[in-house]
Amino acid sequence: MSKMQIAWLGFLVVGGVGVLFIFFGVMITIVTKKQMKQCTKKIEGAVVQYQFPGGGSMNPIVEYVVDGNRYTAKKKFRGILTKRISGLSVHVASGVYEDEKGWLHIKTGAIANLRELAEQLWSIGSKMSVYYNPNNPKRCYVDRPVLGSTISAVFIVTGLIILVLSVLLFVLIQL
Repeated sequence: MSKMQIAWLGFLVVGGVGVLFIFFGVMITIVTKKQMKQCTKKIEGAVVQYQFPGGGSMNPIVEYVVDGNRYTAKKKFRGILTKRISGLSVHVASGVYEDEKGWLHIKTGAIANLRELAEQLWSIGSKMSVYYNPNNPKRCYVDRPVLGSTISAVFIVTGLIILVLSVLLFVLIQL
């Protein structure tokens, strides 16, 4: 194989992976927008429990009833920003809030009770709006749609970086 053929092969393989990442990021965004546009009916739901998936994050679980059927939905966020302050001899007050753009901000000290923080923000039984698809009530979102999620941005940015690296690889192999 010549240097040129190796350069093209490297460019196509590595660049192809980058294009796939970009494609998946764009598809996640398109599918999310489509699903959110179909959620045209609004109903009040109630917080029934919390989910703590790890990493200091938390989500309220909201129950809602459509045509006599009970459904549950997890409130999603655009992203979660956690600030841990530890190692200090001073007491650090924990806190949690959601900003207007859909980011959940969590500030914890060396010891934090996530359940207490979740209860401060969404007490059990508190009402939240649920927007659902009238043709498929399981498809829904709580409070507001989460568009421009972090995961789609990560895929797109990673794909762009890989694509740039493939061009760099192409040029370096030819030298």
